[in-house]
Amino acid sequence: MSERHRFWQRALRFLSLEIPREASSAFIGGEHSLQQEIWIRSLRKEQQKQIDMTMPLDEVMFIIIDMETTGFSPQHGDEILAMAAAKTVNGIVKETYFTLVCPEKAIPPHISSLTGIQAEDVQHAPRLWEAMRSFLSFIHGGVMIGYHIGHDLSFLNHFLWTYYRTKWTARFLDMQPIAEMVRHRPFPSLDAALQYYGISCEKRHTADGDVQAMAELWDRLLEELKSRNIETLYDLYSALSMR
Repeated sequence: MSERHRFWQRALRFLSLEIPREASSAFIGGEHSLQQEIWIRSLRKEQQKQIDMTMPLDEVMFIIIDMETTGFSPQHGDEILAMAAAKTVNGIVKETYFTLVCPEKAIPPHISSLTGIQAEDVQHAPRLWEAMRSFLSFIHGGVMIGYHIGHDLSFLNHFLWTYYRTKWTARFLDMQPIAEMVRHRPFPSLDAALQYYGISCEKRHTADGDVQAMAELWDRLLEELKSRNIETLYDLYSALSMR
């Protein structure tokens, strides 16, 4: 198959996915398109590397993530407005990431009221296909963790499937069942867990503010896990499987 033939196959594939015009022009452009495909393949190889399950929890890089979105369903047009992450080792934040994202549609008023994100805040922010590249580069290489992380993963996987026909394959954990396991009580929301542990969050419902609060919560949870002789990733997965 010629390179020209492969190029047009990629072009037709991207155009058939109903990608916004600006994104499709950026992603099917010959050499740039090939670079994108090489990059996503290399990222997947990194994700697929086996993490040593006998590694002590205080040596594992846990990457805390949070996204602010316009709703709960990317399949029905809800969009990402902000993404934040923090690389932590032994409960200590080593590096952080944050970006606003310019959505395709107007931000609903109730979302602006909840998150504080107004139209003027995202006017000059990158579009999702621009911001996601740096976000994916930041979060790979560790165990991703968050509170109700399924929400964030649904938006992440929607993006990956739309653009690359792939899904997130690296390890991830949800803080909620971990907190409920160590305290033997329900924590239906991040607010409930933060209140129980006496952790304040001045910037609640902002991606960076929530990540900062979750980093403090994760530090507390790590100490409780170790006090219960849950010391490795294997121990943690085993304990969660017996809930």
